[in-house]
Amino acid sequence: MERAATRVGARGPLRIPSRRVGRGQLQVVAFKKVSKKVEVVLSKDVASVGTSGTVKKVSRGYFKNYLYPQGLAEPVTDQVMEKMKAQQARDAAAKEALKEDAKKIATALSIAKNFTVKKEANEENTYGSVTMAELKAIIKKQTTLDLSDDVIDLPVIKELGTFTVTANLHPEVKQDFTVTVEKA
Repeated sequence: MERAATRVGARGPLRIPSRRVGRGQLQVVAFKKVSKKVEVVLSKDVASVGTSGTVKKVSRGYFKNYLYPQGLAEPVTDQVMEKMKAQQARDAAAKEALKEDAKKIATALSIAKNFTVKKEANEENTYGSVTMAELKAIIKKQTTLDLSDDVIDLPVIKELGTFTVTANLHPEVKQDFTVTVEKA
């Protein structure tokens, strides 16, 4: 048996226990690198990481200290993936509904096709240009559609004649119609 070492201190001798073989020792079997990245599903758009609904690998500390407490991301699990797929399906259905509404408006504009604006004018030029408010009022009168200003791409019209105007109803749906400017 091994002897315990003794040391003399201010209060007397100190006993330092000896190491006993086989008791309390840790044996390392394999060295494995700990993953420093974790897969997460983004709940909201994060500027430097990605958009909502995407699966990204981020550092464990960034997720634990920022993304998760702010509610910007969740760890990848089956439940979270099912929830995100359901949300993406709802979003796709909403986008499709917007596209269908835009197609209906485009059909109404193509049926009306020609809108006439009467302006005070001399032989060839009008006294002032055709405004967005005038054009929207005429479109509403003929088709009962109330279009917003950012939908209609109105060029500067300061003379009598026929002009083509484009309505950007949806990124995939555009409709051209004509505006005829006549002397009042």
